[in-house]
Amino acid sequence: MKQVAEDIYEVKLPLKGSSLKELSSYIIKGQDRSCIIDVGFETEECTQILLDAAEELGLCCGNTDILLTHSHRDHCGNLPNLYRRFGRIVCSVWDGMEITWQDPKSRDEYMRNSFLKCGISLGLLKKMPPQIDVSVPIPSQKVCTVAEQDVLSYGKYRFRVIDLKGHMPGMIGFYDEGSGIFFPGDHVLNKITPNIGYYEEGDHSLANYIKNLEKIRDLPVSHVFPAHRGEVLSLQTRVDEILEHHRERLDEITGVLATKPMCAFEVAGKVKWYYKEGCFKDYPLVMQWMATSEILAHLQYLWERGEVIRSGGTEETYIYRYGN
Repeated sequence: MKQVAEDIYEVKLPLKGSSLKELSSYIIKGQDRSCIIDVGFETEECTQILLDAAEELGLCCGNTDILLTHSHRDHCGNLPNLYRRFGRIVCSVWDGMEITWQDPKSRDEYMRNSFLKCGISLGLLKKMPPQIDVSVPIPSQKVCTVAEQDVLSYGKYRFRVIDLKGHMPGMIGFYDEGSGIFFPGDHVLNKITPNIGYYEEGDHSLANYIKNLEKIRDLPVSHVFPAHRGEVLSLQTRVDEILEHHRERLDEITGVLATKPMCAFEVAGKVKWYYKEGCFKDYPLVMQWMATSEILAHLQYLWERGEVIRSGGTEETYIYRYGN
């Protein structure tokens, strides 16, 4: 545990088996109520690290809320070990439905649609490990949902909720204007970029992500504490780098499509990647799916802007063509 600002502490939680390696969880200590931002995997180690930190800081767990930036497993997976001990779980409406298992679309249905639209063989679905973020549903009475501009007070801080959808449809961040401290979750990271995948028709994930990058680019900040890879020292510089990365990726995709019409899986096999020396065909199936889903989000963005033509119905793979 390391103090990173007045009454704010960073706690690094190991993410065993993940290329991300660790999550930076943050504890804000207040006089009456405190909070923890994101809680890591569902492991005894992550649980004990957080409980030890709370004890060292003298927190009353019942008066300590858990704030979620979003409901990916490395951020919310440990809720089953913690929700009985701590106060409210604060998250977006979308993530509230996810962690209470009230999403009207089942995970199986979501995965089947994702594979189909990407052009990945549905026969490979049975080889996918379970894509479960929370192992048991969290009781809805423990969950408090928030929206953009809502304010959460802990000690000297008044954190305004900022809608950061893109990486996930329910992604939010927390910003204290008085101190200039900003917790963006995975929205802005050092050295790496968050996966911007396809969720469903009409989701506009990449368009939302770009819009929300531009929205926070000029935010007056003193400290930007993301969930991975350490503090972002210049928010404007990092946002500009990420925007340029996506512009380059969009140009690369249109260059690939100029040769012939393709589905997202075909395009993913022809663009540059950096994991495992860029050999996409050697990626584990989960990583192939995530990479292809991100390509599909870029293709959808181009299609929404009228820069490519799309064919394919509800129960068909989407095929994209560049030009007339």
